[in-house]
Amino acid sequence: MTPVVPQQWIAFLDADEEDFLFWQFGFKKWADPIELHWFPSAEAFLAYTTELDSKPRAMVLDGIVPYGSDKAWLTTFLEHVCCQHIPIYLLSAQYNSEEKKDYLDLGAAEYLVKPNTIEELQHTVLKVMACLA
Repeated sequence: MTPVVPQQWIAFLDADEEDFLFWQFGFKKWADPIELHWFPSAEAFLAYTTELDSKPRAMVLDGIVPYGSDKAWLTTFLEHVCCQHIPIYLLSAQYNSEEKKDYLDLGAAEYLVKPNTIEELQHTVLKVMACLA
């Protein structure tokens, strides 16, 4: 049976459920009616989306792939039918200009520093939403 998914949703790929709950709060507060759907692994996301008629409006990636393979996974997502022509945002614990350039050159929509406060979360959620308008 195909899962029921809202028309407007964003995929959030992160192994840490607490991070998802923090982001989910931000999307409910500043991005309604967009729903945030959590996937603890790249494989879970790809398996889920192959069963859907709708694809996410965007994807936020945070540390769900083994260290050093993130560029290969970004390319995999960008080429996958469920992710073509949607913005993909990469989160990082700290800013790295070389890493940012590499991700943007590969096709990421943006390289964002992971928010730690409510104010940073609001700024980041609004930044993601601005690209969907």
